[in-house]
Amino acid sequence: MEPSRAGQQKRVVVVGAGFGGAYAAKGLEKHLPHDYEVTVIDRNNFLLFYPLLIEAGVGNLEPRHVVVPIRKFLKKAGFVMGDVIAIDTNSQQITYRVLSGPDEAKLHYDHLVLGPGSVTRLPEVPGLKEHGFEMKTLSDAIGMRDRAIQLLELANTVHEPALQRELLRIVVVGSNFTGIEFAGEFQAFLEESAKSYRNLRKGQIEVVVVEYADRILPALDADLAEFARKHLEGRGLKIRTKTSVQAMTDRSATLTSGEELATRTVVWAAGISPSPLLDRVSPLPRDEKGYVLCEPDLRVQGMQNVWALGDCAFVPAPDGSPYAATAQNATRQGTILAANIVRTIKGEPTRAFIFKPLGSLAALGCRTAVARVFGIKVAGFLAYLLFRVTYLGKMPTLSRKARVLIDWMLDIFFRQDPVQLGLRGPLDKPL
Repeated sequence: MEPSRAGQQKRVVVVGAGFGGAYAAKGLEKHLPHDYEVTVIDRNNFLLFYPLLIEAGVGNLEPRHVVVPIRKFLKKAGFVMGDVIAIDTNSQQITYRVLSGPDEAKLHYDHLVLGPGSVTRLPEVPGLKEHGFEMKTLSDAIGMRDRAIQLLELANTVHEPALQRELLRIVVVGSNFTGIEFAGEFQAFLEESAKSYRNLRKGQIEVVVVEYADRILPALDADLAEFARKHLEGRGLKIRTKTSVQAMTDRSATLTSGEELATRTVVWAAGISPSPLLDRVSPLPRDEKGYVLCEPDLRVQGMQNVWALGDCAFVPAPDGSPYAATAQNATRQGTILAANIVRTIKGEPTRAFIFKPLGSLAALGCRTAVARVFGIKVAGFLAYLLFRVTYLGKMPTLSRKARVLIDWMLDIFFRQDPVQLGLRGPLDKPL
């Protein structure tokens, strides 16, 4: 594509098709003046519905039912499935390559929206990059299910108790929503799957959550977090607070307390970092952690036609603190950002993004959850129902809602089979 010239249609380019970018593009295609077009660039041609990632991983949901095709989600916007190589904000040029394509291309923009999201933050812990696992993508979740089944298969063939314990112990670092949901759901999945193996027993499964803070689920109220802790520990899950993993090998994890846990699987879910794609944008104001510095109206500081949102952006709340990196915030930022670009084009004043979260929900496995919605705290099975009703309502497109609902209904009557899907990823690391 060639840069736009006088008389040609103007363009807003959205980099990243996560919650923020996708909803920004959706708002733009509805309200932009007719002489503008919208183009979305992303490496994936789908929107991952991240709140249901873990359920897709353990098999409660068909994996393809938690991804929404971008071309179906957006009605008029153009889409490029490609890698961004460089963005020059002075010349307003994006250099990209269509995925797997040999040639580079350039794209001019009149307004740029940065929403590439985040990646798992991997600190300089010895052995982490070689032996640790992430839980950020659909392939991470499904691949971990395949690995878990492989662990069960191997443990079923050995007779040394210490080796079985090593194979059947999973260490989860970080007790945010992803860490706790993963620990609870995968513990339930492993214990149910263990029934299919003659030489294994339910009590041999051990999931250990390691948290540096003094309690789990810091984003929730203390009493809900305490309910979650008691429930999980009552099911046999072990929680270690005020400690973390300081080193790991392919067969162990050493805690900061000095304790060494024999394990073949350490899942790192302790924090996020902004997407490395931002390193290819120049110039771009960023804070010491790498997040894009934004004004309250989501415009990048010091720039008139560059905007940012979602996990990659530092968007200040009225008290000056950043908004949390949640799908709830990102989707609403997308809507406000789209409206602000339209206002800017029309010469109207923009509006600040001011939003108070409606609530938080965390699934714990075994049809249990904790939730705070509209200030009301709920725990147990009722919270689990609320979790599912809430996210079913938020799932984009009617067809995806129907497929997810059918999956959940089938899950009530039929147990999950311990069968691999043959994905790579976690299976690439030997047991």
